[in-house]
Amino acid sequence: MKTPVIVPNRSYSKPARSRTALMLAAIAALAVSFALLVSGCGDSTEEVPNTVNQTLAVGQQMLGDKGFKSTVKRVTDKQGKDEILSQDPVGGTEQSTSDAVALTVSNGPGDGIVPNVAGDPADRAEQEIREAGFRAKIVEVYSSAHEAGFATGTTPSSGSDLEKNTKVTLKISKGAQQEKVPNVVGLTEGSADTALANAGFRVDHSYQASSKNLGKVRAQDPSSGVSATVGSSVQVTINQAPKRVRVPNVVGQTQARGDRTLQNAGFDAVYATRTVTRRSQNGIVLAMSPGAGSRALEGTNVALTIGKFKRPRPRPRPTPTPTPTPPKPKPVPPGPSSIVKQWNLDEDETKTYTVTWRASQCPGGNGNAVLQGEEGDSEAQITAQGDADGPSSNTNSYYATTETSDLTGPVTLVITITCRVQ
Repeated sequence: MKTPVIVPNRSYSKPARSRTALMLAAIAALAVSFALLVSGCGDSTEEVPNTVNQTLAVGQQMLGDKGFKSTVKRVTDKQGKDEILSQDPVGGTEQSTSDAVALTVSNGPGDGIVPNVAGDPADRAEQEIREAGFRAKIVEVYSSAHEAGFATGTTPSSGSDLEKNTKVTLKISKGAQQEKVPNVVGLTEGSADTALANAGFRVDHSYQASSKNLGKVRAQDPSSGVSATVGSSVQVTINQAPKRVRVPNVVGQTQARGDRTLQNAGFDAVYATRTVTRRSQNGIVLAMSPGAGSRALEGTNVALTIGKFKRPRPRPRPTPTPTPTPPKPKPVPPGPSSIVKQWNLDEDETKTYTVTWRASQCPGGNGNAVLQGEEGDSEAQITAQGDADGPSSNTNSYYATTETSDLTGPVTLVITITCRVQ
């Protein structure tokens, strides 16, 4: 039996080559069509969207959605940073998508330095912040360092670099915060510290010797219920078991210094005085009890003797023997003398003048009156009127009367009293 011979079917491979060629041709056609499509899209016309007042990111997204690209120009402006100020062409314009849209974008108003306004009145501080290019936001705060109505500072702090037109918090004092001091008398030292700290106060401690309620507060200052500035100090006195300590030497010190020395050592001073005759000992501690160097319980009273200066009395001087007084000489009668009085008279003027003297000055005196000056019709006379002040006055009074006429100028009336020795 013969083995069958298989002859290859040559008609099978020919159709395979035809399908490959068809596939290549189809791919080429698709590529050409895609290129033409892309080329046609780049030249399409669209309406440009309005991006003004949008942020740069949002504006570019809006343009990209329409197929537009953009160019960016940044400028300094009071508008916020990255905000679109203008565009070219304007929104609503028909333009080929192959042409870019020019955007003008704010780079912000620039940076400024926050001014130092602490201690300035509120209105002036606000003005300084505005002049520096910032917006002021005012908040009120408690402050013990600044009076109410004055600036305490800013946030950000002064000297900070900050973009202009940004808000700066301006803190204005409304005065120191006041709180009532809690009652801590009778509490332990730790509990008192906690209560005062929670109320906003600082605590100062002092200790006093005692045999009762050891470790507990015996007194406080300010007292409970009093309003005090938050952050101020409250003094508390704690009971402490007494101990024996050495008494310091304060002899020779001033009273004030000796008192401080004893207080610092835990003792209380009481005083007595002693008169001294040396000024250098005035106000000086002369003695003390208990004595210096001895040991005594804290809180013990130490008696100080203080010098008090008193000037010594001067010794009495011996009384001098009086010198006999010589007899007075007999008076000598006065010699001749005269009393002169003068007055000026005008024309047609009549006056009465009085000249008075004591008899002891001019006993038995005579008087006369004369006119001196230009001549004219004139008269002058003197009349004795007797005692001017009564019979016992021992005075003589004379009246001089003048009458003048036809005078061309003033004349002088002279009254002369001549005295004679009796």
